[in-house]
Amino acid sequence: MSDNKEKKDQFVIAYLNNLDFAETCIEHSVQIAKILNKGLILLHIYDPLLTGVGVDEAERKLKELNSQISETQMHSYISLKGETKEVIGKLGQLLNAVVIVSSINTEETKKNKADNPITLLKNMETSRVAYMICNQKRSIVDYSKVLLPLNNARESKEKTLWASYFARFFQSEITLFYRTYKDSLYQKQLNLNLAFARKMLGQFNIIPSNHKSEDRKKLLDLQALDYADKENYGVIICQTTKDKSLFDRIKGLEEEKVLKNLKDKPILFLNPRDDLFVLCE
Repeated sequence: MSDNKEKKDQFVIAYLNNLDFAETCIEHSVQIAKILNKGLILLHIYDPLLTGVGVDEAERKLKELNSQISETQMHSYISLKGETKEVIGKLGQLLNAVVIVSSINTEETKKNKADNPITLLKNMETSRVAYMICNQKRSIVDYSKVLLPLNNARESKEKTLWASYFARFFQSEITLFYRTYKDSLYQKQLNLNLAFARKMLGQFNIIPSNHKSEDRKKLLDLQALDYADKENYGVIICQTTKDKSLFDRIKGLEEEKVLKNLKDKPILFLNPRDDLFVLCE
């Protein structure tokens, strides 16, 4: 790894799972690092099961990509060898990661490719930090409007903290996106989640707008993706499925369906766990 890294520093990690299509991932990573005033590390993982690019070759490419970055003062690169899922799970501690940015090829159907949507999501299941996924071939870097889908799940509240980061550091407009439930208990939990989000954001003098969907059939995050495209939102904050069952994987996880339909809007995902790393302000 080039340059020196102090333990107190936090870093935005650009996980480049395809070094030939690194531009959009780096572009988002640079912008986030710049505005959050964090360092940036370009990362490649040599996993023999997923990539044919060895450590030495990756180092050469990373060095060249790193030399082209000028918008952040502290930037570096590293190529690690190991099982991708295991390495991802350690990035919070190993590299003091605060957020990971990566990209997918929505047309890639081979699951032995690191930029396959389903493969990337599986590898990200161990992440203890938030991770942004963008379309490697087309992705707009515009965080002025952020969409926050909320449902009746208790874990849904965890996304609100990152919504506050966007509002405070990126001056983003925040919109709460939700739908109502016929079941009174589900509706009660949704109301609690909405109240929590408004209260947390209100602590930072952030007043979100609201959009209630009338569609009770289509998956909420898929609806949010369509709405974001229609109304020009720059980022959608989503949460992955908790306690994934075999049935969930067979029918297809909601986050997988979202990524398969990803266009030019990046999605910030959070895994539903209690030990997530957060931003040091």
